[in-house]
Amino acid sequence: MDLFTKNYWGVYLDFLDDFSDLVYKGYPIAYLCHYRSLIRENEGLMGKLETAAFTKALKNKRVELTSIQTRFNAFKSEHQKTWRRGKGGKIVFHDVHDLLRVPEETFLRYFDKKKTLIIEEKGMKEREESFSRVKGFDYQYFSEYSEDASEAIKLMKKKAKQILHSFPGHPMYSDETFKERFLIQVMKIVNRINESILLLKKVNISAIVVASTHYPESRTLVMVAAKNGIPTVCLQHGIISGEIGYLPKVADIDAVYGQFEMDWYKERGAKEKGAEIIGHPRFDLISKPPTISREELENQLGLDASKKNVLLIVRGHANYTSWDQFLKKITVKQNLNIVLKDFPNHKVHPLTKSQKNLFRSPGRKLHDLIHMSDVVVTYFSTVALEAMIAGKVVFILDQPFGGYSGYFSKMGDLVQEDPGKLASIFSDYFLDNKVKVYAEQMVKSFLSTAYHTHKNSGERLSTLLKQLL
Repeated sequence: MDLFTKNYWGVYLDFLDDFSDLVYKGYPIAYLCHYRSLIRENEGLMGKLETAAFTKALKNKRVELTSIQTRFNAFKSEHQKTWRRGKGGKIVFHDVHDLLRVPEETFLRYFDKKKTLIIEEKGMKEREESFSRVKGFDYQYFSEYSEDASEAIKLMKKKAKQILHSFPGHPMYSDETFKERFLIQVMKIVNRINESILLLKKVNISAIVVASTHYPESRTLVMVAAKNGIPTVCLQHGIISGEIGYLPKVADIDAVYGQFEMDWYKERGAKEKGAEIIGHPRFDLISKPPTISREELENQLGLDASKKNVLLIVRGHANYTSWDQFLKKITVKQNLNIVLKDFPNHKVHPLTKSQKNLFRSPGRKLHDLIHMSDVVVTYFSTVALEAMIAGKVVFILDQPFGGYSGYFSKMGDLVQEDPGKLASIFSDYFLDNKVKVYAEQMVKSFLSTAYHTHKNSGERLSTLLKQLL
């Protein structure tokens, strides 16, 4: 574990300890907060996390690989009741920040409309067309289960402020953004505890599926469910690029992509049988035909049909210099159509200004672009996995960071930190058949443990839930 990650989790453990008396209806508020959002814009604190001197100021100085998960295992055990089975209740799917992304065909094929309830958060962004509401299924908002908790919130905020004031000059607690966001999360958690309790009183529920346990909205629901003996499953919404986005594990079972995640969670202290290889139902869509033919899409984008199509995935202006260098050092550009897909933006990307013959694809569906492409080049992204599931060779610009998981490390030369080296192996792929064979073998080998495609993910999820009922 690198120093940044140790200090990052050390601050978190201190936070859990310092606010241990801030409890509402038996639930410690700090354990239900979204820690990362509380500190990510605190540049002063984030800079200190990389120094050994900062460790001395922490109460939790000795942070091991299993420290965070072990703490949450104990927290969960304090609230967990034995699962209730055979009650004939509904399966609840909870969406937060539009991360659930279970396709319509999954619901229609594997779930009973009368025994399924989908609960959303008001104010969520408009969905992609592939994940729109499914006709005939019951959709509700959590706000339908709200009750006036203004007095309780006032008291909890007052106590939170008292604790904050007891740590003058603290690098985390004295930050104004932290204080503002923390008090907002206190309000959210109090409301969600009450909403969850009322939901479980009014609706007979047998199991709950959430899109993430990172956020207060869903983590609180999972913990209230634990206290009521209702099993919970958390879908994996993206590849595990680092610890910060995927620890702690809170749901009873995490529905993961492959063996990598099974081993990763186990190494970090997750309980036995706390994860199951399921994949994700949204990846089932990859095997479906594209919504537009290759020829038609090429015409719409103005591509030369005699050339190979390369899909370049970028994320805003991140790594602009590296991508610019990569494009400049490709030796086979004259034989390629390079199509840029910027996630999540649709504005004109500066690369299209600095690089000639780089084609934009605003508003185009990712899966259509993947199907049209011969090769995909991307940053460290879930898109790389999606493209490989679709049968494409993928080249990845790798940039390790604090808490880095090394998810794609077994892909050999197809993963490079140096944009020049990436451009070299990429160019050789089109010039040397041995390199092409090597690339195809690496993708096949990686997928054999990263993601099993022999069985539909929606079916595997349905089977898992039936085992829990």
